[in-house]
Amino acid sequence: MNWFVWRQHRKQFLMLGILLAIFAALIVPTGNHFWHTYQQALTTCRQNPATPSCSNLPDNLFQTHTDQILFNLVPVAILFLPAILGMFWGAPLLSKEYTEGTNSLAWTQSVSRRKWLTAKLIWILAATVVVVGAFAALNTWWAKTPNALLYNRFNYLFFASQGIVPVAYGLFAVAFGILFGAWFRKIMVAVGVTLGLFIVMVMIVVPNFVRPHYMTPITISAPLGPAFRDNIPGRAWVLTRDIKDKNGRVIGDIFPAAPHECQQIIQQNQINTGGGIQVKATPSGADPIDDCLNKAGFHQVATYQPSYRYWDFQRIEVGIYLGLTALAVGAAYWLVLKRDA
Repeated sequence: MNWFVWRQHRKQFLMLGILLAIFAALIVPTGNHFWHTYQQALTTCRQNPATPSCSNLPDNLFQTHTDQILFNLVPVAILFLPAILGMFWGAPLLSKEYTEGTNSLAWTQSVSRRKWLTAKLIWILAATVVVVGAFAALNTWWAKTPNALLYNRFNYLFFASQGIVPVAYGLFAVAFGILFGAWFRKIMVAVGVTLGLFIVMVMIVVPNFVRPHYMTPITISAPLGPAFRDNIPGRAWVLTRDIKDKNGRVIGDIFPAAPHECQQIIQQNQINTGGGIQVKATPSGADPIDDCLNKAGFHQVATYQPSYRYWDFQRIEVGIYLGLTALAVGAAYWLVLKRDA
Protein backbone atom coordinates (compact mmCIF):
# COMPACT_ATOMS: atom_id res chain seq x y z
CA MET A 1 0.00 0.00 0.00
CA ASN A 2 2.86 2.39 0.79
CA TRP A 3 4.40 1.74 -2.61
CA PHE A 4 1.03 2.42 -4.23
CA VAL A 5 0.64 5.76 -2.44
CA TRP A 6 4.18 6.75 -3.44
CA ARG A 7 3.52 5.83 -7.07
CA GLN A 8 0.27 7.78 -7.01
CA HIS A 9 1.68 10.99 -5.51
CA ARG A 10 5.40 10.92 -6.35
CA LYS A 11 5.09 13.73 -8.91
CA GLN A 12 3.56 16.02 -6.31
CA PHE A 13 6.26 15.15 -3.77
CA LEU A 14 9.04 15.72 -6.29
CA MET A 15 7.55 19.02 -7.45
CA LEU A 16 7.43 20.36 -3.90
CA GLY A 17 10.99 19.15 -3.37
CA ILE A 18 12.08 21.19 -6.38
CA LEU A 19 10.18 24.25 -5.12
CA LEU A 20 11.84 23.86 -1.72
CA ALA A 21 15.28 23.78 -3.36
CA ILE A 22 14.47 26.93 -5.35
CA PHE A 23 13.17 28.64 -2.21
CA ALA A 24 16.35 27.74 -0.31
CA ALA A 25 18.48 29.05 -3.19
CA LEU A 26 16.71 32.41 -2.79
CA ILE A 27 16.49 32.51 0.99
CA VAL A 28 20.03 31.53 2.03
CA PRO A 29 22.02 34.17 0.10
CA THR A 30 19.51 36.99 0.67
CA GLY A 31 19.22 36.11 4.36
CA ASN A 32 22.99 36.24 4.79
CA HIS A 33 23.16 39.52 2.87
CA PHE A 34 20.43 41.16 4.94
CA TRP A 35 21.93 40.02 8.24
CA HIS A 36 25.48 41.10 7.44
CA THR A 37 24.25 44.47 6.15
CA TYR A 38 22.21 45.00 9.31
CA GLN A 39 25.12 44.05 11.58
CA GLN A 40 27.47 46.42 9.75
CA ALA A 41 24.96 49.26 9.99
CA LEU A 42 24.44 48.54 13.69
CA THR A 43 28.17 48.64 14.36
CA THR A 44 28.53 51.90 12.41
CA CYS A 45 25.68 53.68 14.18
CA ARG A 46 26.96 52.61 17.61
CA GLN A 47 30.40 53.99 16.82
CA ASN A 48 29.02 57.16 15.27
CA PRO A 49 25.41 57.70 16.44
CA ALA A 50 24.90 60.77 14.30
CA THR A 51 25.16 59.02 10.89
CA PRO A 52 22.49 57.69 11.22
CA SER A 53 21.35 56.92 14.75
CA CYS A 54 20.48 53.31 15.52
CA SER A 55 16.85 54.26 16.08
CA ASN A 56 16.63 55.40 12.44
CA LEU A 57 17.87 52.14 10.93
CA PRO A 58 14.37 50.88 9.97
CA ASP A 59 13.91 54.04 7.88
CA ASN A 60 17.31 53.84 6.20
CA LEU A 61 18.03 50.16 5.59
CA PHE A 62 16.54 47.95 2.88
CA GLN A 63 14.48 50.64 1.22
CA THR A 64 15.05 49.49 -2.36
CA HIS A 65 12.11 48.14 -4.33
CA THR A 66 13.62 44.66 -4.45
CA ASP A 67 14.25 44.55 -0.71
CA GLN A 68 10.70 45.68 0.07
CA ILE A 69 9.27 43.05 -2.27
CA LEU A 70 11.26 40.30 -0.54
CA PHE A 71 10.35 41.54 2.95
CA ASN A 72 6.66 41.22 2.08
CA LEU A 73 6.53 38.44 -0.50
CA VAL A 74 8.45 35.76 1.42
CA PRO A 75 6.17 35.71 4.52
CA VAL A 76 3.07 35.93 2.31
CA ALA A 77 4.25 32.86 0.39
CA ILE A 78 4.73 30.91 3.64
CA LEU A 79 1.32 32.03 4.88
CA PHE A 80 -0.47 30.74 1.79
CA LEU A 81 1.57 27.54 1.41
CA PRO A 82 -0.73 25.59 3.82
CA ALA A 83 -3.79 26.78 1.89
CA ILE A 84 -2.22 25.65 -1.39
CA LEU A 85 -1.46 22.22 0.06
CA GLY A 86 -4.99 21.98 1.42
CA MET A 87 -6.46 22.78 -1.98
CA PHE A 88 -4.16 20.70 -4.17
CA TRP A 89 -3.12 17.88 -1.81
CA GLY A 90 -5.96 17.53 0.65
CA ALA A 91 -9.07 18.30 -1.37
CA PRO A 92 -8.34 15.97 -4.33
CA LEU A 93 -7.04 13.10 -2.19
CA LEU A 94 -10.45 11.43 -1.80
CA SER A 95 -12.68 13.47 -4.10
CA LYS A 96 -10.56 12.46 -7.10
CA GLU A 97 -10.91 8.81 -6.09
CA TYR A 98 -14.69 9.16 -5.86
CA THR A 99 -14.90 11.04 -9.17
CA GLU A 100 -12.85 8.46 -11.07
CA GLY A 101 -14.24 5.45 -9.21
CA THR A 102 -10.80 4.18 -8.23
CA ASN A 103 -11.86 3.93 -4.60
CA SER A 104 -14.26 1.10 -5.46
CA LEU A 105 -11.48 -0.70 -7.32
CA ALA A 106 -9.17 -0.40 -4.32
CA TRP A 107 -11.82 -1.61 -1.92
CA THR A 108 -12.46 -4.76 -3.96
CA GLN A 109 -8.82 -5.79 -3.59
CA SER A 110 -7.25 -7.35 -0.54
CA VAL A 111 -6.65 -3.97 1.09
CA SER A 112 -9.42 -2.87 3.47
CA ARG A 113 -10.81 0.63 3.18
CA ARG A 114 -9.50 1.41 6.69
CA LYS A 115 -5.95 0.45 5.70
CA TRP A 116 -6.36 2.24 2.38
CA LEU A 117 -7.45 5.47 4.09
CA THR A 118 -4.91 5.21 6.90
CA ALA A 119 -1.99 4.82 4.49
CA LYS A 120 -3.12 7.82 2.46
CA LEU A 121 -3.60 10.00 5.53
CA ILE A 122 -0.25 9.08 7.07
CA TRP A 123 1.63 9.78 3.86
CA ILE A 124 -0.07 13.08 3.09
CA LEU A 125 -0.04 14.45 6.64
CA ALA A 126 3.59 13.40 7.20
CA ALA A 127 4.60 15.00 3.91
CA THR A 128 2.77 18.16 4.95
CA VAL A 129 4.75 18.35 8.19
CA VAL A 130 8.05 17.87 6.35
CA VAL A 131 7.33 20.31 3.53
CA VAL A 132 5.74 23.12 5.55
CA GLY A 133 8.24 22.61 8.36
CA ALA A 134 11.16 23.00 5.96
CA PHE A 135 9.71 26.14 4.36
CA ALA A 136 8.83 27.64 7.76
CA ALA A 137 12.28 26.86 9.20
CA LEU A 138 14.00 28.57 6.28
CA ASN A 139 11.73 31.60 6.61
CA THR A 140 12.21 31.79 10.40
CA TRP A 141 15.99 31.83 9.90
CA TRP A 142 15.74 34.35 7.06
CA ALA A 143 13.42 36.64 9.04
CA LYS A 144 15.91 37.27 11.86
CA THR A 145 16.84 40.54 10.14
CA PRO A 146 13.32 42.01 9.80
CA ASN A 147 12.55 40.69 13.29
CA ALA A 148 15.54 42.56 14.74
CA LEU A 149 14.93 45.64 12.64
CA LEU A 150 11.17 46.02 13.07
CA TYR A 151 10.80 44.61 16.60
CA ASN A 152 7.40 43.10 15.93
CA ARG A 153 7.19 39.30 15.77
CA PHE A 154 3.55 39.56 16.90
CA ASN A 155 2.76 41.27 13.61
CA TYR A 156 0.08 39.15 11.92
CA LEU A 157 2.18 38.25 8.88
CA PHE A 158 5.34 37.56 10.89
CA PHE A 159 3.53 35.45 13.48
CA ALA A 160 1.69 33.34 10.90
CA SER A 161 4.74 32.63 8.74
CA GLN A 162 7.42 31.87 11.35
CA GLY A 163 8.03 29.35 14.08
CA ILE A 164 5.87 26.26 14.38
CA VAL A 165 2.40 27.59 13.58
CA PRO A 166 2.74 27.22 9.77
CA VAL A 167 3.05 23.45 10.26
CA ALA A 168 -0.18 23.43 12.26
CA TYR A 169 -1.87 25.53 9.57
CA GLY A 170 -0.70 23.02 6.96
CA LEU A 171 -2.10 20.02 8.86
CA PHE A 172 -5.35 21.91 9.44
CA ALA A 173 -5.76 22.87 5.76
CA VAL A 174 -4.85 19.44 4.39
CA ALA A 175 -7.01 17.56 6.90
CA PHE A 176 -10.06 19.68 6.16
CA GLY A 177 -9.35 19.43 2.44
CA ILE A 178 -9.47 15.65 2.81
CA LEU A 179 -12.67 15.89 4.85
CA PHE A 180 -14.40 18.15 2.32
CA GLY A 181 -13.26 15.88 -0.51
CA ALA A 182 -14.88 12.91 1.21
CA TRP A 183 -17.97 14.94 2.03
CA PHE A 184 -18.73 16.66 -1.30
CA ARG A 185 -16.97 14.17 -3.59
CA LYS A 186 -16.34 16.99 -6.07
CA ILE A 187 -12.84 18.36 -6.43
CA MET A 188 -13.67 21.99 -7.20
CA VAL A 189 -16.26 22.25 -4.44
CA ALA A 190 -13.80 20.80 -1.94
CA VAL A 191 -11.06 23.17 -3.15
CA GLY A 192 -13.30 26.23 -2.79
CA VAL A 193 -14.59 25.32 0.66
CA THR A 194 -11.06 24.51 1.88
CA LEU A 195 -9.77 27.90 0.74
CA GLY A 196 -12.75 29.68 2.29
CA LEU A 197 -12.29 27.94 5.63
CA PHE A 198 -8.56 28.73 5.65
CA ILE A 199 -9.17 32.42 4.99
CA VAL A 200 -11.91 32.67 7.62
CA MET A 201 -10.04 30.80 10.36
CA VAL A 202 -6.37 31.60 9.80
CA MET A 203 -6.68 35.14 8.47
CA ILE A 204 -9.78 36.54 10.19
CA VAL A 205 -11.27 34.73 13.19
CA VAL A 206 -8.23 33.45 15.11
CA PRO A 207 -5.84 36.42 14.74
CA ASN A 208 -8.50 39.05 15.47
CA PHE A 209 -10.85 37.42 17.96
CA VAL A 210 -9.04 34.47 19.55
CA ARG A 211 -5.28 35.06 19.65
CA PRO A 212 -5.38 38.29 21.72
CA HIS A 213 -7.03 36.32 24.55
CA TYR A 214 -4.63 33.35 24.80
CA MET A 215 -3.20 34.93 27.95
CA THR A 216 -4.40 37.81 30.11
CA PRO A 217 -2.86 41.01 28.73
CA ILE A 218 -0.83 43.37 30.89
CA THR A 219 -2.52 46.70 31.64
CA ILE A 220 -0.59 49.89 32.38
CA SER A 221 -1.80 53.39 33.23
CA ALA A 222 0.23 56.59 33.10
CA PRO A 223 -0.20 60.37 32.73
CA LEU A 224 -0.41 61.89 29.27
CA GLY A 225 2.91 62.55 27.64
CA PRO A 226 5.74 60.84 25.79
CA ALA A 227 6.94 59.04 28.92
CA PHE A 228 3.95 56.72 28.57
CA ARG A 229 5.58 55.04 25.56
CA ASP A 230 8.61 54.17 27.66
CA ASN A 231 6.45 51.97 29.89
CA ILE A 232 5.54 49.68 26.96
CA PRO A 233 8.33 47.31 25.85
CA GLY A 234 9.36 47.95 22.26
CA ARG A 235 8.65 44.42 21.03
CA ALA A 236 5.27 44.11 22.76
CA TRP A 237 1.97 43.52 20.98
CA VAL A 238 -0.15 46.54 21.94
CA LEU A 239 -3.81 45.56 21.98
CA THR A 240 -5.46 48.79 23.12
CA ARG A 241 -4.28 52.32 23.86
CA ASP A 242 -6.92 54.73 25.16
CA ILE A 243 -7.20 58.09 26.86
CA LYS A 244 -9.56 58.09 29.83
CA ASP A 245 -10.97 60.81 32.06
CA LYS A 246 -10.89 60.79 35.85
CA ASN A 247 -14.02 58.61 35.91
CA GLY A 248 -12.44 55.94 33.72
CA ARG A 249 -14.48 56.71 30.60
CA VAL A 250 -12.70 56.31 27.26
CA ILE A 251 -12.28 59.66 25.51
CA GLY A 252 -12.40 59.75 21.74
CA ASP A 253 -12.19 63.48 20.98
CA ILE A 254 -10.23 65.22 23.72
CA PHE A 255 -11.23 68.85 23.08
CA PRO A 256 -14.98 68.69 23.85
CA ALA A 257 -14.33 66.42 26.84
CA ALA A 258 -11.59 68.62 28.32
CA PRO A 259 -12.33 71.15 31.07
CA HIS A 260 -12.84 74.75 29.96
CA GLU A 261 -9.41 75.89 31.15
CA CYS A 262 -7.75 73.07 29.19
CA GLN A 263 -9.73 73.98 26.08
CA GLN A 264 -8.35 77.50 26.32
CA ILE A 265 -4.80 76.21 26.63
CA ILE A 266 -5.34 73.92 23.64
CA GLN A 267 -6.54 76.87 21.53
CA GLN A 268 -3.66 79.08 22.68
CA ASN A 269 -0.89 76.55 22.18
CA GLN A 270 -1.81 74.91 18.90
CA ILE A 271 -0.59 76.19 15.55
CA ASN A 272 -1.67 75.22 12.08
CA THR A 273 1.35 74.00 10.11
CA GLY A 274 -0.52 73.39 6.85
CA GLY A 275 -0.08 69.66 7.30
CA GLY A 276 -1.91 69.45 10.62
CA ILE A 277 -2.04 70.88 14.13
CA GLN A 278 1.06 70.89 16.34
CA VAL A 279 1.72 72.12 19.86
CA LYS A 280 3.90 75.20 20.18
CA ALA A 281 7.30 74.47 21.60
CA THR A 282 7.98 75.91 25.06
CA PRO A 283 11.40 76.90 26.45
CA SER A 284 11.23 74.17 29.10
CA GLY A 285 10.16 71.52 26.61
CA ALA A 286 7.01 70.77 28.66
CA ASP A 287 3.63 70.33 27.02
CA PRO A 288 1.12 72.68 28.67
CA ILE A 289 -1.82 70.77 27.22
CA ASP A 290 -0.68 67.48 28.75
CA ASP A 291 0.00 69.22 32.06
CA CYS A 292 -3.51 70.65 32.21
CA LEU A 293 -5.21 67.40 31.20
CA ASN A 294 -3.17 65.41 33.72
CA LYS A 295 -4.23 67.78 36.52
CA ALA A 296 -7.86 67.25 35.40
CA GLY A 297 -7.49 63.50 35.86
CA PHE A 298 -6.99 62.47 32.25
CA HIS A 299 -4.61 59.55 31.73
CA GLN A 300 -3.55 56.93 29.21
CA VAL A 301 -4.32 53.21 29.57
CA ALA A 302 -2.87 50.48 27.41
CA THR A 303 -3.09 46.70 27.31
CA TYR A 304 -0.40 44.61 25.66
CA GLN A 305 1.10 41.16 25.33
CA PRO A 306 4.83 41.18 26.17
CA SER A 307 7.30 39.76 23.69
CA TYR A 308 8.41 36.94 26.00
CA ARG A 309 5.00 35.31 25.47
CA TYR A 310 5.65 34.83 21.75
CA TRP A 311 6.49 31.12 21.97
CA ASP A 312 3.68 30.51 24.45
CA PHE A 313 1.28 31.96 21.89
CA GLN A 314 2.83 29.82 19.17
CA ARG A 315 2.33 26.64 21.24
CA ILE A 316 -1.24 27.56 22.18
CA GLU A 317 -2.17 28.20 18.56
CA VAL A 318 -0.52 24.96 17.43
CA GLY A 319 -2.59 23.10 20.01
CA ILE A 320 -5.80 24.66 18.71
CA TYR A 321 -5.12 23.72 15.10
CA LEU A 322 -3.91 20.23 15.97
CA GLY A 323 -7.21 19.69 17.78
CA LEU A 324 -9.13 20.87 14.72
CA THR A 325 -6.97 18.60 12.55
CA ALA A 326 -7.83 15.61 14.73
CA LEU A 327 -11.54 16.42 14.40
CA ALA A 328 -11.24 16.63 10.61
CA VAL A 329 -9.37 13.32 10.40
CA GLY A 330 -11.95 11.63 12.63
CA ALA A 331 -14.80 12.99 10.53
CA ALA A 332 -13.09 11.80 7.33
CA TYR A 333 -12.79 8.30 8.79
CA TRP A 334 -16.46 8.33 9.69
CA LEU A 335 -17.51 9.42 6.21
CA VAL A 336 -15.40 6.80 4.44
CA LEU A 337 -15.91 3.87 6.79
CA LYS A 338 -19.51 4.42 7.91
CA ARG A 339 -21.33 6.44 5.29
CA ASP A 340 -19.87 4.48 2.39
CA ALA A 341 -20.08 1.08 4.03
